[in-house]
Amino acid sequence: MNAWMKVLTKLCLLTTLLTTFSVSAENYRAKICSDCNEVEAKRIALKFKTEITCHKDDNIGLDLPKCYYQPNQILVANSSTGQVWGFELFRDSKGGAEDEGKPKVQRFSVSGQAERLMTDILTTYSELDAVRETVNLHLENTPSFFENTANTFGIKPFSNCDDSSNIAKAVRATFDARTTSNIQQDLRIEYKGKYAKPKSKFAYSYFAADTFSVGAGGVGIEGTRDFRSIGKLLEVNFSSDDSSPARNKIMYSVEMKNHVIALRVNEHGSRLDGLAISALRNGGTINVSACLLEQLNRYLEASVQTNPAGGSFGDSSPEDYGRGREFIPHSSGSDGGIETCTWRFYDSQGEQIFSMQGSCP
Repeated sequence: MNAWMKVLTKLCLLTTLLTTFSVSAENYRAKICSDCNEVEAKRIALKFKTEITCHKDDNIGLDLPKCYYQPNQILVANSSTGQVWGFELFRDSKGGAEDEGKPKVQRFSVSGQAERLMTDILTTYSELDAVRETVNLHLENTPSFFENTANTFGIKPFSNCDDSSNIAKAVRATFDARTTSNIQQDLRIEYKGKYAKPKSKFAYSYFAADTFSVGAGGVGIEGTRDFRSIGKLLEVNFSSDDSSPARNKIMYSVEMKNHVIALRVNEHGSRLDGLAISALRNGGTINVSACLLEQLNRYLEASVQTNPAGGSFGDSSPEDYGRGREFIPHSSGSDGGIETCTWRFYDSQGEQIFSMQGSCP
């Protein structure tokens, strides 16, 4: 019996400790500004939303709900000076309608643990930005990063544009796994070389170009940083002129999860033959060049069907060219009129990612 009592006592103690930890854990939302003062930091904190809970009070007999706002603790950090402010965001609403009560903020004293964690976040971003800038120079000065790695399925020669064209390089920088892996490896080597022993110790961490989520020592902070003025992306411009925006430009977001760096194509900022990759994903793009269609098909499987006269985007019994790689679309300069086809491209899992119109094979 005594043994069971000891076990029970230990379980109760463990439960108490876990409950105490969960209650005492600090969780904050945060914003990193590039160079703000306290007045500007206060305005930033006011832009956050307060948590709201509404319910109807049957005892009153009115349809208006009662709403209660939970105060939120917001951290605002200046990346230039390291200054960290704490603001408690709240509303004056006392059980009124949902839109009652204007948001207000008041300063609170930031705990030492939270301030140290916020400082570590600023330090990590500074490290990632330094590595990004170095690798950006590598990409500008090392054309071999984007040479053909022979990692394509096709063996046919190029017909509409050769392997050294700007479109070919941009497509390769986006979809060739070996190319993106080489860039990612360069980032990791550079980071390890500069910061072999990172000062920051996180229980968990995720850093993207403009968002982050970090935890350590019972404190959790997630938020965003001022992205407009710093544009923290790797950028490779393959355009041969000074056109703005560049027709062939690939941008990468450098991310880090639990101290491991990864690379992701930023589809909103990247351009293939003048087309944003995010726009291509939306579908419906027409008059896509034969060169871009051919280059995409080197890395992505495609299905191709003719568009019936007077029809819309693949309607009513189109002629099917099949599905695969190595389709060679006719160039616009051959045989006068060129028949238009719908091209659908698929990822390695067979999921459709693009649908567009261009010349038929």
